Amino acid sequence: MKRSLHKFAAVAAAATLILAGCSNSGDGGEGGSGGSDASLPALSDINKTDREKVEDGGNLRFAIGQLPTQWNTLHTAGNQVDANNIDGFVMPANWVYSEDGEFSPNENYVLDYEVQDGPPQVVTLTLNPEAKWNSGDPITWEDYEATWKAANGENEEFNVASTDGFNQVDKVEKGEDEFQVVITYKSTYPDWSATWSSVQPKAAVETPDAFDNARAEKPDNNFTAGPFKYGDLDLAQRTITLVPNDAWWGDAPKLDSVTFRELDPATSTRSFANKEVDVVTGLINSDQYQTVSSRADAEIREAGGLQWRHFTFNTNSGLLQEKEIRQAIVKGLNREAIAASDLAGLPVKPEELMLGNHFFMPGQEGYQDNSADFAYDPEAAGAQLDELGWTLEDGAQYRTKDGEELVVEYQLIQGVPTSENEGKLLQSDMEKIGVKVQMVNKSSDEFPGFLIDSQFGITSFAWQGTPYPMANVGQIYGCDSGSNFSNLCDDEIDSLIKQIDVEMDHEKRIELTNEVDRVIWDRVMTVPLYRRIEYTAVPKNLANYGSFGLSNGKPEDIGFVSE
Repeated sequence: MKRSLHKFAAVAAAATLILAGCSNSGDGGEGGSGGSDASLPALSDINKTDREKVEDGGNLRFAIGQLPTQWNTLHTAGNQVDANNIDGFVMPANWVYSEDGEFSPNENYVLDYEVQDGPPQVVTLTLNPEAKWNSGDPITWEDYEATWKAANGENEEFNVASTDGFNQVDKVEKGEDEFQVVITYKSTYPDWSATWSSVQPKAAVETPDAFDNARAEKPDNNFTAGPFKYGDLDLAQRTITLVPNDAWWGDAPKLDSVTFRELDPATSTRSFANKEVDVVTGLINSDQYQTVSSRADAEIREAGGLQWRHFTFNTNSGLLQEKEIRQAIVKGLNREAIAASDLAGLPVKPEELMLGNHFFMPGQEGYQDNSADFAYDPEAAGAQLDELGWTLEDGAQYRTKDGEELVVEYQLIQGVPTSENEGKLLQSDMEKIGVKVQMVNKSSDEFPGFLIDSQFGITSFAWQGTPYPMANVGQIYGCDSGSNFSNLCDDEIDSLIKQIDVEMDHEKRIELTNEVDRVIWDRVMTVPLYRRIEYTAVPKNLANYGSFGLSNGKPEDIGFVSE
């Protein structure tokens, strides 16, 4: 059948979407990712420093790939890494994550929590009564109820990026007072903390109109509650400046201001080298790496992450509607060569970053390479197309069937080196098996719009993971998800998602997740390429920011130290 999360972390922003369920945390995964083996990357690299040793003052200038046009990060159009990175400074972050992905309450927002396993599972949050939105309204249980109602999928008029977790909740109620939230699940939900890693203000999400429009085009300080607030938004210069929030109840921010400036990848690295910006996140190729390294006071911080490159197939697009054609394309795709080309010149071994799983990363608990049936095999790809009646006539460059040429589209995001490179290599690989790839150029401003509108055939971008690898199966692959850009609704996948969502036995849950992974490989919805390492260029004297891995930090603690 077909159908028509906030991150305070150092991650690549160009053509990157974020998996929901983790507010203001580094990219990581349940059970840990890296650090336990010498061949794996460090868990984090942020120059962690006690805030007492951090100087007061200074402006931290970020380069970002795209200035948000939708400032509601729960919204499908706001579900981007850049928007979530900005949110990390101005929105609630309920949990503090350690390097191994364990969480504890951020007492600026949540003083304590209690979990009754059930079923039904009941989670009780005790909120900090000093926490308030910049409108002056306190953050109460009603904000949690409104967030749940907007994101649980029951009202399709809410254009929510993901219903994961929210759709497992039966009710949200007032506890002993307005600062206690009692959340009752329909059954059980092991990743409950992912769902409640942040909250939205009731006034901004209580109706579909407010959800769509209250923060469209421009941000609104009334709907924020962090150590910083929005300052100047300069659309001509493509910048937004954040300043300390005078209504903030926690430790005072160390920085005087934080500026985010929209720059394309090549310009951002040159700007860093020229000391025009201070932070470039997610370096993705050797040119960027070498350019930032030329700055005298540069430090490139690196850690393991859960960002992964992939191809998304639109199963509603032309000949891609046929599963067997999609399968043949994958068999003709030299993923190892694409990874080696994308990563050439970076201090990594591409073969160690190859990804054979849609959920778990290499070195992470639960990882299995389930891609064996779709290993690079041009002969098998050609044989499968022959069986489907798509034949390659003598002297012909491309296959035909009943007079029709075998053509698929690739939407290339201009200015994003990986998208351009991957499109060219896809085109080259497909020529070898007689499939014509028609390039369709898209500007970065059209991303993710063409995904949301399903105006593409095949495209490539990055997903940014969270510390909850088994919590987001439904976001990308569920029938009812607005982020299922493949447009494939599969009953077997949906059935497995429902089991994964409620399974409390950790080992059994891993087994189910690998089972659904094998089905997704067979259906060819997305095709993983490789895992990225987080590379973040910063000045050496920047404290408490860099590549976070599984952990996160508090924006009020970021600043500079004496060299």
